[in-house]
Amino acid sequence: MNALAKGLAVFINLCTYGVGIAVAAIKLFKMNYIAVFIVPNFNYNESLFFNMSLFCVASALLGVVLVMLLGDYNRSGVTVEFPIIWAIIPAAIGVLFLYFGITGAAAREIAIMIVSALIYMCSAAVNIYTGTKVFTMFKKNNKE
Repeated sequence: MNALAKGLAVFINLCTYGVGIAVAAIKLFKMNYIAVFIVPNFNYNESLFFNMSLFCVASALLGVVLVMLLGDYNRSGVTVEFPIIWAIIPAAIGVLFLYFGITGAAAREIAIMIVSALIYMCSAAVNIYTGTKVFTMFKKNNKE
């Protein structure tokens, strides 16, 4: 059980890092993408950042649900310290997203991009915390 839980925690964190890096690469290299959720009247940037926000919120919720399920499985109370070192990459990507938002063309685009950048940073922090909690709940010396 602990190997599966740790694997899922790492996978969720890698997905969050990956979506941030992918969106940053799409914006920096002006690449094309296919939106999963299409909203009428959204332009290129609004659609890109809206889809990123939905993915980030879903991954953060998945991490929270994982910790809740593992909390029922492992009843021992744990103290979790937030590892700042793992938050450097999402923070840098979030600052880049804030820059993209500030330099946007229209007011709605600027608002969506800035809110999406904040959602990305918050969901990355939640995923880092939940991943750390999973690794704290199932330490290496535990048999279960």
